[in-house]
Amino acid sequence: MTERGPSLGRREVLWATGSLAALAPAIIPARAGEAAQSCIAAHTQWSEPPAQRPVEAGPRQLGYARLFAWDTGGAGEAIVFLHPMTGSHAVWPYQQPVFADAGYRVIGYSRRGFFQSDPRPADGGADDADDLRALLDHLGIARAHLVASAAGGFLGLEFTRRFPGRVLTLVLASTMALAGDLVLRSMRNRLVPEGWDALPAEFRELGPSYRAANPAGVRRWMALERQARHGPHPARGATGASPALDPATLPRLLCLTGDADLYAPPALMRACASRIRGAELAVVAEAGHALFWEQPDAFNRTVLSFLRRGTAAADP
Repeated sequence: MTERGPSLGRREVLWATGSLAALAPAIIPARAGEAAQSCIAAHTQWSEPPAQRPVEAGPRQLGYARLFAWDTGGAGEAIVFLHPMTGSHAVWPYQQPVFADAGYRVIGYSRRGFFQSDPRPADGGADDADDLRALLDHLGIARAHLVASAAGGFLGLEFTRRFPGRVLTLVLASTMALAGDLVLRSMRNRLVPEGWDALPAEFRELGPSYRAANPAGVRRWMALERQARHGPHPARGATGASPALDPATLPRLLCLTGDADLYAPPALMRACASRIRGAELAVVAEAGHALFWEQPDAFNRTVLSFLRRGTAAADP
């Protein structure tokens, strides 16, 4: 099946075009007190995941636990993908070859209690930030870009708070992790009604456009979701409590969401990003909570543009 380019147009903020060079100026300054924001067009044709690049994959013994990880290797800057609650190391096939071909060392892994990693302790407790630090040490990585989706965002923020010198940039996609103060917690609590967890995962996570138009993609996502988690469910505090943060210590930050995300809609992500000086916000049309899976072209281009603009700014 052949991937077709996105259908493009204009919207209230700005639509991105189909190339990295044109995408860069699409993220524009907003009004005072707001995050720089762009709005990105959806693509409406999908393909199966592309051929993956060679990796070194397997369980990594970290002393107290084994975590399954894959690593493309190479001399480029490292990018670690932090999976959502409905995922594992296996949910990044649309990202792995794209970022590897862009020159990055790409790493994906499963946290404890997820596919092919050790289960969490019986009490549900585990220190995911320490696990990530141990994995980076094991792989010989001093600093990395973190790209986090949904529940992975809580780990991304916690790791950044505790080990700021090890984070180059932070990308938070489709996550409530920044909604830590009282006002934002009240906003996010209004989004999740009683009985929410009993609804089918594909309804909660995937946007309606994707479910309507791409049944094959929905089936692939559901297969990965059903194998993702094992053992005791992570304790709520392990994934659902926003860590106390000093915004001044955060690295360059990009927030992403889909305009059909039922957990982290644009209004919530906009309010979150506006509290972090210099944060950027991108909203992808017709995408739900699994943005990286539903709209991988837009997700990948936006993250790569963000990383490359940071590299260009750092060059003398």
